[in-house]
Amino acid sequence: MSSWSVFLQHTEELSQQVHQRVTDDNRARVIQNVQRLLAVRSELLPELSQPEDEEEKARVERVKSLDKDIQQMLDLLFGGLKREMRNVKRQKSSNQKYTNPYQSLSAYDGMFMDRKK
Repeated sequence: MSSWSVFLQHTEELSQQVHQRVTDDNRARVIQNVQRLLAVRSELLPELSQPEDEEEKARVERVKSLDKDIQQMLDLLFGGLKREMRNVKRQKSSNQKYTNPYQSLSAYDGMFMDRKK
């Protein structure tokens, strides 16, 4: 099997992973699989050579088209993850303000000491 065939196979597997529906239950597994497949692909990159025949050129074009699609899906996946992290952070600060609403006020609220002469 040529190096482009193996690379295309891993690229197609990565494409399937990023097109899965991501829920709270399977998010960690999907991210772990995506990272694993990206690591495998990065190891295969130095071994790739120039395509020699038409069949390999077709594989290269297929990899390019899949790669664009994968990049868009990864942007969506990690954009959603960032959005959820912001929401959790916002909710955490909101909960803290609810449990201790006077936390942000300073303890020195302008006392006046009157001295008698």
